[in-house]
Amino acid sequence: MWTDLQTRHRLQLTDQDFAPLPLTTNWDQLEERVYQTFCQLPHPTARPRWLWEHFRPGAVGVMSDEEPLTQLTSLVDAEETVWLMLNETIHLGDKFWFYQGNPSAIQHVLAECCCLDEIYVLSKKYVWLLCLNHHNALYGVGSPMKERLLARGAQFITALPSGSSSA
Repeated sequence: MWTDLQTRHRLQLTDQDFAPLPLTTNWDQLEERVYQTFCQLPHPTARPRWLWEHFRPGAVGVMSDEEPLTQLTSLVDAEETVWLMLNETIHLGDKFWFYQGNPSAIQHVLAECCCLDEIYVLSKKYVWLLCLNHHNALYGVGSPMKERLLARGAQFITALPSGSSSA
């Protein structure tokens, strides 16, 4: 996995605060539903490494002026249990790891980690998705995150960033 789960124990977080999704989770189905709900896919079977380059129309983005993890988690209702999705580059490609927890616990765990490429926090009902990318740009897809980011100065995404790839 991308991180040592001893961090969770060191921070004294319960399973309700933060935990990996159970091993019985259909990881492929969950990941595919994220792609189908929040992205425009250029190929029927290839899946992009960076979702933010392929968000559906209506996504918004803003460069983070304040501490990015704080801004990311402050957008989520404090009492909501959400999914955290992180990618790990492995020998044969990329793999996503899924966790669930509350925004405060997620912020504490992520603050203990280094070398994270992309961070995705999403509604367990697939209503919205937030992304903090490796450029400290914060993206939102779906309500109410789109409206919350627009209130913070976000702009609608009209094209892929220059130099980005489609794979």
